[in-house]
Amino acid sequence: MTRSVLVLLGLAGLAPAVHAAGPVGAVTADCAGVAGWAQDPDAPATTIDVHLYFDGPAGSPTAVGVPVTANQVLAVGCRGEQCQHGFHGAFPLSRLDGQPHIVHAYGIDTNGDPNLELSGSPATYACPPLPVVAGVKRHIAGPSILDLWHFSTYFDLMKVADLDIAGTPIGTTVDGPPQLAVAEGTTAPLWLLDQGFRRLVAPEIVGAWRFDPAAAAVMPADTITGLPEGTPLAGRPILVQGTGPEVWLLDEHQCGADDPHPACAGPESPTTGDTGDEPTSSGSDTGDDTGSEGDPSASGTETTGDTGTTGASTASTDGDTASSTGDADASGDEGGCGCRSAAPTSAWLLLLLALPRPRRSR
Repeated sequence: MTRSVLVLLGLAGLAPAVHAAGPVGAVTADCAGVAGWAQDPDAPATTIDVHLYFDGPAGSPTAVGVPVTANQVLAVGCRGEQCQHGFHGAFPLSRLDGQPHIVHAYGIDTNGDPNLELSGSPATYACPPLPVVAGVKRHIAGPSILDLWHFSTYFDLMKVADLDIAGTPIGTTVDGPPQLAVAEGTTAPLWLLDQGFRRLVAPEIVGAWRFDPAAAAVMPADTITGLPEGTPLAGRPILVQGTGPEVWLLDEHQCGADDPHPACAGPESPTTGDTGDEPTSSGSDTGDDTGSEGDPSASGTETTGDTGTTGASTASTDGDTASSTGDADASGDEGGCGCRSAAPTSAWLLLLLALPRPRRSR
């Protein structure tokens, strides 16, 4: 195009259009989860979403998608303003099996332009199951209960060895829908009414449990506070299954008044060393104060229910419908994410099971 033509176009207000740039970024995956950064060069200060697709590219019938938001601050793996647009994502628990799996990551453009695949995508990971750390295991009474709680056998269920869960005591059965409640005239805090206790549902984990706060029952405040407060809900639901058909929710034992469960023991009173006994020749007391508490998990070696002979209805893992409906092709041009709600990025996968279990006084 000659200079004279360009001048004429400029005079006519028909200057050549400047094409928008698609999202840029990078992704990595290791056994701590999926991480990276994503930014739209056309709106560098704007937070954008990233769609993660596990087990296939966007649009593939085998791919399962989940959205995350690139709004976290990164310390490594980025430069300058990129570090204000970090994201994290947790792996589906069903894919923690020691085998290699892939995850694709797409930056979502602010102007509706093609959603580009980030550098490093697809990333590959191969991670073993997480260690089973819980106070109790609660039997999921059947497939209908999985549906009522919106549990996903893809994201929430981890296959483990029978021995890994055999020593975990059996808690109360999960045999009904979740009962959410808020006090009259408020929208927070959100409580789960469970086993006769009120359990706090922190705002950052609502998505991980797929709860709908709008469906919470509105109750008088004294009705809610009249219930004993149990342990807060964990960062995400963690279901486990051995070789049998039973599906279990890992949870904490809830301590009632005068509960003899080892997890409910209060702190031991300090001793003064004066037990009334005669002192030894060295003048020191012979009382041996260990002051130790029993390990809650060590107190229970119940294995019934692990062999499939209980006769109770069981939750099957067949018919998983968590797959994405995204219609993008493998080039990364997706028209949308048919994604299930993801765990909030603050619910970091490997820390969930290692959190200390609160102890409640009698």
